[in-house]
Amino acid sequence: MSEKNKGLLVNLLVYGGAFGLALIPFSLIGELLYAEAAFTLTATLLIYAVSCVLGDTSLYDPYWSAAPPVMLLIAMIKYRLWSLCGLLFLLAVLVWSVRLTGNWAIRYRGLGREDWRYRGFRDRLRRLPFELLNLCGFMLMPTAVVFAGLIGGFYVLRAEVFRPMMLAGLLIMLAGTLLEHIADTAMSDFLRHEENCGLCCRVGVWKYSRHPNYLGEMSFWFGVFVSYAALYPAQWVRGLGFLLIVGVFLFASIPMMEAHNRERRSDYEEYREKTSPLFLLPPRR
Repeated sequence: MSEKNKGLLVNLLVYGGAFGLALIPFSLIGELLYAEAAFTLTATLLIYAVSCVLGDTSLYDPYWSAAPPVMLLIAMIKYRLWSLCGLLFLLAVLVWSVRLTGNWAIRYRGLGREDWRYRGFRDRLRRLPFELLNLCGFMLMPTAVVFAGLIGGFYVLRAEVFRPMMLAGLLIMLAGTLLEHIADTAMSDFLRHEENCGLCCRVGVWKYSRHPNYLGEMSFWFGVFVSYAALYPAQWVRGLGFLLIVGVFLFASIPMMEAHNRERRSDYEEYREKTSPLFLLPPRR
């Protein structure tokens, strides 16, 4: 068995065990939001514990896309929320989750091969400061952000009356997923060619945006908000948790990736001057 397949098997076992054990506090709490919070917190702590044993923070990487459909499905089963709104919403989330998790699996290289962002901090910090950053910054913070973005989704499951405007939210979710797929596919094709090593990808949507994949992800979560707001227009404020996800990309992910590309891509400054940072816009002359 290859190192990649061994790692994928370990990830599957760890996530299965973490989600299984997290069902215990979930089943003991009555209110939906509190039960979901206990579930995702427990699962994250268990994954963190295993990542410490393995010395691999990237064990957490697929959590972002793997947890949401699980959290929605267990809520539907426990509270018997089988409305048309809930089923359509779950289907859109599943499409997003399968695509994003699948893209992670394709690029996965095996246990111990951490993402460059984690490895940089691990090399610079001592053990205790790194583990605090690892737990709070790399795991608990994204878990809390995803939970906040899903709050509107939990209310969508409770909706008994379908409103046509919800279709707009579902279409935005699917469009964001499609944009991510197009961007990731173009980047993968670009990186297959050795002559492109150290150069910026300017193929397809990357010609119009420096971060089209992030734009697609933010669009997906905006679609979650639109789906919720269409069903609960008077309580739209409860769905604003998606803004935390947007904030993570704008103030953390994008700046880190920009700095990383500036160091690794010889033509990055020229690419940066000509190309929109986020939205799909014609290149500047």
